[in-house]
Amino acid sequence: MKTISIMNFVRQCEPRNKEAEQKLYPTTKAQLEVVNELGVENTFLLQYDALCDEKYVKLFKENASEKTELGLWFEVVRPMTEAVGIEYQSKQGWDWDWNIRPGFLMSYSLEDREKLIDEAMRKFKEVFGYYPKSVASWLIDTHSINYLCSHYDISALGDCRDQVNTDAYTLVGGYFNQAYYPSKTNMHTPAQSEENSVKVPMFRLLGSCPIHNYDGKKYLEKEWKNLWCYTMESVWCGRYEDVTDWFYKTYYANEDLGFSYMQIGQENSMISFLPLAEPLKMNIQKILEYPDVKIMKMCDIGDAFKQKYDKTPTTSVVALDNWSGSDCQSAIYDTQKFSVNLFRHNSKISLRFLYLFDDRVEDIYNNSTCETHDARYENQPVIDSLIWDDKSENVGMYLDLDGAPFDCQKIGESGLKFSWKDKSVEFGEKEIVCENLTKILFNTGKAKARIEIKENVIEYLYNGFNYELKVE
Repeated sequence: MKTISIMNFVRQCEPRNKEAEQKLYPTTKAQLEVVNELGVENTFLLQYDALCDEKYVKLFKENASEKTELGLWFEVVRPMTEAVGIEYQSKQGWDWDWNIRPGFLMSYSLEDREKLIDEAMRKFKEVFGYYPKSVASWLIDTHSINYLCSHYDISALGDCRDQVNTDAYTLVGGYFNQAYYPSKTNMHTPAQSEENSVKVPMFRLLGSCPIHNYDGKKYLEKEWKNLWCYTMESVWCGRYEDVTDWFYKTYYANEDLGFSYMQIGQENSMISFLPLAEPLKMNIQKILEYPDVKIMKMCDIGDAFKQKYDKTPTTSVVALDNWSGSDCQSAIYDTQKFSVNLFRHNSKISLRFLYLFDDRVEDIYNNSTCETHDARYENQPVIDSLIWDDKSENVGMYLDLDGAPFDCQKIGESGLKFSWKDKSVEFGEKEIVCENLTKILFNTGKAKARIEIKENVIEYLYNGFNYELKVE
């Protein structure tokens, strides 16, 4: 199942840009014209303020074909809070504010979150005559997801890629891309049991680079330093034809263990950087060259995922070369239990990260409001070369300091084996098997977890929970 969603997000205001009123609507109109011209399935997610603006409503009612799905982009704006009698506490006095407080649900009480969800859904139905099937946000808390999915018939959820303190929110150690069934206790964690599962898949947005999304500019060649984000967004990697080719090859030609997904498209408020319709058209034309990749509405991908999987699947994103020029390879392997990254830079081969998914770790905003600038979601770190970085080259778990480029081989239904010289690492759903490794160097750097390394086990204490990595 190889899928891609063309999904654009629609805001009605952008207070940081003086030309927003003149540019936002034409940008959305141009994006809609592109998907209509190419005749492809697509999704537009409308923010509440766009639902309140007649010109956006008229645009979609008169020009969207049956191939366009309309869904909800959920950030909190002043008209929404005023509709339910809640104060919108923007320090800048804006009607839309990108800060967690007041722009995202976790900065409101549990009762107010439910009021805001009900109002957004009510308004959408008032405008279009039905409730949306797809709902996404850069960040949405677990309580809100549970409420949304238990009260409305939702097919697909979406949230931001992993990132550290970008746009006032941090997500680390999550299921890298593709989709998973969130835990009822923590939306950033794949559920570990049927009874604790939200039965609506969560899709990671933006189409992230498996090499550079984790470390940012660390392994980037100088000519690419103008990029801030390493995603398929139209203003970032998705603006370049050769980089787009690399992303598609990596996601759809390399091993994915039976399911691959990417989102292309852009929020209309990124008008400060460059026009958005031209790179979107190029992205679509190039994916049309992959006949085995199905372009689908977001709601349809969600429904297809639910039909195919009854629990979070094991998937992979494998980059055997690098679009930016530096000598890197990266293979990310996601299971219901953990996410791990095999990484090679020059001759050093390491596990760059390994995160454990644990239902016991609860969303800290389930019973309290977020009152800080940076809302944070994370999973349990076993290896974390980014957050634990102490400026040493060797933070992480190094398997070979004199390695060669590795190749990739599928093992059984859900295993991957990576081989170089006479050495190999095999990822399975329950274990990692290494062959012919003479020494493993584990540099914990400035670890946030308490770690004790013993003869055949590494013991951890983090977030108040104990866990361990056994070595046989």
